[in-house]
Amino acid sequence: MARIATRAQQLKKAFQSERQHFHRRIKQRHRPIQHDATRTALILYGSETGNAQDIAEEVARTTERLRFNTTVLDLDSVSLRDLVKPTLVILVVSTTGQGEFPQNARLFWRRLLSGALKAGVTLRKVRFASFGLGDSGYAQFNVAHRMLHSRMVQLGAKVVCERGEGNEQHSEGHSAGFRAWVVALRERLLEVFPLDDGVLPIAEDAFLEPKWKLNVVRERQGEGEADDGACLNGAVNLPPSIPHEATNGTTFPAQIVRMEDAPSTDLIPVKGAYTATLLSNKRVTAPDHFQDVRLLDLRIDEAYEYYPGAVAVLYPKNFPQDVQAFIDLMAWQDIADEPLTLTPTTSSQASNAPPSPSPLRHLDLSHTPLTLRYLLTNVIDIMSIPRRSFFANLLHFANSHHPDALYQKARLLELANPDLIDELWDYTTRPKRTILEALQDFTTLRIPYQYALTTLPLIKGRQFSIASGGALKHPSQGHGQTKLELLVAIANPPSPIIKYRPRHGVCTRYIASLQPNQLLTIGLQPGYLDVSPAELAAPVLMIGPGTGVAPMRAMIYQRLAWAAETGCRPVGNRLEGDLLVFGCRSSTADYYFEDEWRDLGEGEGLEVLTAFSREAGREKMYVQDVLRRAGERVFELVVKREGRVYVCGSSGAMPKGVREALLDVLVECGEGMGREGAEGYVEGMERGGRWKQETW
Repeated sequence: MARIATRAQQLKKAFQSERQHFHRRIKQRHRPIQHDATRTALILYGSETGNAQDIAEEVARTTERLRFNTTVLDLDSVSLRDLVKPTLVILVVSTTGQGEFPQNARLFWRRLLSGALKAGVTLRKVRFASFGLGDSGYAQFNVAHRMLHSRMVQLGAKVVCERGEGNEQHSEGHSAGFRAWVVALRERLLEVFPLDDGVLPIAEDAFLEPKWKLNVVRERQGEGEADDGACLNGAVNLPPSIPHEATNGTTFPAQIVRMEDAPSTDLIPVKGAYTATLLSNKRVTAPDHFQDVRLLDLRIDEAYEYYPGAVAVLYPKNFPQDVQAFIDLMAWQDIADEPLTLTPTTSSQASNAPPSPSPLRHLDLSHTPLTLRYLLTNVIDIMSIPRRSFFANLLHFANSHHPDALYQKARLLELANPDLIDELWDYTTRPKRTILEALQDFTTLRIPYQYALTTLPLIKGRQFSIASGGALKHPSQGHGQTKLELLVAIANPPSPIIKYRPRHGVCTRYIASLQPNQLLTIGLQPGYLDVSPAELAAPVLMIGPGTGVAPMRAMIYQRLAWAAETGCRPVGNRLEGDLLVFGCRSSTADYYFEDEWRDLGEGEGLEVLTAFSREAGREKMYVQDVLRRAGERVFELVVKREGRVYVCGSSGAMPKGVREALLDVLVECGEGMGREGAEGYVEGMERGGRWKQETW
């Protein structure tokens, strides 16, 4: 009891101290933050899944606090002339596929490789830094970033900070490398670009006004006028009818409108995307199997040519009950369905800084009413696991009006502290706690709706390898249509900590709810396997455990179609010499496309080897074990016949295990090759494009 009383007294004193300084700090934070118009930073990113974009935006917060007028854009959005205009350029790029650039950086890279550019001259006025994101499970680890950095230097750009790199294989992911690099970057920027005398960096607890802000358009106001009621530290100017009361996060007000469980079927107007019709959403695992895996059959009403390795991008939606829960939690009930406008917060930009793009630039909203409910359903990711930067942003809206608020603010400081990464891990990643659930723990905090798009992360499209190829791309009925099939594992991992609510993957939960004949928005991308009919001259070794068999299936049917078109292989033997190694738990639970493999083996000579890790009455087998057991067959295909190897599936242990197994086969079956020779042979395959890997 004495300890509790002492702690209560400490909290009381801290609360009183915080109240004494509260109004002074609020006045300081509301003063306009001045930037030198000539001190500009251009942050450019190349991102496939959104990680590099997230890093770029975090870098931008650092440069903003160093009083750089900062703009964040994808690499393909700028020309080379744009690089010489700002004071500073920072590049953030991920490496994808076989050491390739992301889709939104390829055009920029081609421009940078132009033979018309002069070494040491073209970019001599540019001062830059760079950070790369990669996965050491790939042989071409961070190679896109290294090539970009080297080419910039070759063209005369000056490096202001040593390049940094993140590794997805690290226990903390790429965040570990980024934390160390961004500290070094800040120190170097203050050395190279010192602030004027008497000018200090913007304090970490000072609020940075975002480039864009939402406002409610009220009918009672004049045309074009918006309601701007945002305040900091949780003091949101809410209409009188909106209660500003705390909730414990487990029960919500009884007046919630009852809605259908599934998200709306309205299409998301993504620019450059396609409208697909879902013909079927079939479960392909046994009913009593713990894993729900779906085979989606989609049609688009136009001809689209794609090849093995191509991906479909699906854009998920949040479920109505989660959206309403978030609205109630933030006390947005009376404004959730009001029309909104999105406007820039600055009237002009410095002449040498590109304009900051709208956070909704990827959507065509010309015929879509914009509301908070619409954004929470289709745009804002309230069901993802929050990052450290999210809690750092929340601090600006935390208040200190009473002890509960003070305690919750202290907790936010812990979660936002980069030195307490284990604390963040235990609170978010380990239990798979979502943003919605996290905010239910901070009952005194309200995010002003005006800053919803800049405080909360946006939903990103999810990529899925297309499982169809060859004749499967063309439906038997519907001339001019294109068929797509996707093999998707529904993610519903258990949480050892949060047991009262099931865990779901944001996108796969949405996929599981889709009904036949439903329309949905999809993107299509070529992928990175880069196969061609010329490859028919050599056999292929395809290794695809689990849903990694999807691009392998596309490969098999595409090679079958090419063999028929070119006539280079006789009927009945069009797949002879090709070898598929497939792994799953058991022959009765999740042996995908079993009937197809049998028919292709009997009819066209395809050889299939299986690895069952949980087959009753048999020892555990994984794909790397099968490769070792079939060593002579593998050696003949890979070395004697100079075949190609494709590895697809889950990242982590599997790709490394497959590579080690192949090295063992080469050492055992290759007379006098030895370990060093085997390493050199595989590296040569990788350089020559005979070894390709696509993992996720």
